Amino acid sequence: MLVDKIDITVTAGKGGSGLASFRKEKYLPFGGPDGGDGGKGGDVYLQVDGNLVDLSIFKNKRQFSAKPGGPGGKNKKHGINAPDMIIRVPVGTKAVVYRGSQIEKELDLIENGRKILIAMGGKGGKGNVHFASPTHKAPREYQEGQIGETKRLSLEMYLPVDVCIIGGPNSGKSSLLNAISNASPRVADYAFTTRDPILGLVDDGNIRATWAEIPALIPGSHNGRGLGNGFLKHLHRAKVIIYLLDATSGQLLADLCYLRKEVESYNSGFGLKKYAIAINKADLVKDIDICRNELSQQLDEREIKIFMISSERALGLGEMVIYVNRMIAEEKAAQPVGHFDFAVFHPEPLDGKDEL
Repeated sequence: MLVDKIDITVTAGKGGSGLASFRKEKYLPFGGPDGGDGGKGGDVYLQVDGNLVDLSIFKNKRQFSAKPGGPGGKNKKHGINAPDMIIRVPVGTKAVVYRGSQIEKELDLIENGRKILIAMGGKGGKGNVHFASPTHKAPREYQEGQIGETKRLSLEMYLPVDVCIIGGPNSGKSSLLNAISNASPRVADYAFTTRDPILGLVDDGNIRATWAEIPALIPGSHNGRGLGNGFLKHLHRAKVIIYLLDATSGQLLADLCYLRKEVESYNSGFGLKKYAIAINKADLVKDIDICRNELSQQLDEREIKIFMISSERALGLGEMVIYVNRMIAEEKAAQPVGHFDFAVFHPEPLDGKDEL
């Protein structure tokens, strides 16, 4: 089962404590302070990992804590700085970072390898060597390390797809994806074979794109009927939607209307995405041109491309892939170039002070 939404808590490491100590050497009976500073606590980072497919790595662990910094030592030795903690998330993750009950930052993590500081480790405390003065030659004061930040993260993954195939039960979504890509979805002659989104790479020789099939929709899916609406959110990143119809249904316009209604009822913005129509099982109807023309004449949007295809016999698939991949390329070219958001979150001051 795809895990695409989860909450976790991360805590950066506490800074190491400073040390209060004095030199004790044979010929220096009144040696001065020599307590060193504590090391810095470990920071917590999120890093995008293209090898992960969902958020299931967090299913059995929701709390993450970085290591604390080491304490200061004698002879002004600095405590060890703790290593950073790196938490890996899949491409397409949206992270909402909370400080307490307030949203601090929203991050859209779509670039593989991107690394962002989420929680900053505490500074190490100062040793007593820092508190010496001409009038205070034997200070016993030192500082505890600063507490690391704690953040709550709401992680939600949106599949990084270019095309989503939307269809009803037994429309042939799995067969289509299997025929045009490197995916191997489960294919069977009963409804709701696909229970999770399936991704596949489709290469037409010029353009390589990620296509996905979404579990079957039925009237009312946006309200939870059938497999529900949990997968419709994955249309968020899609550049193009393929509405897949069954040529043998006898009600092509009605099938298209309910599919579009489910998509737009879930998110009205999805209705603005570019789309094409593929009528599958064309090998099972007597005249494919009549079938296509009847639907075309009934549509209000005359310029919508309609493909007559057969996944079983590879009919019309090449033409459809080339056309849709070209649509994807046009959409990508029209989008502004993205930029990294190198976010750094600063910890709260300790006891009202800016620094230790």
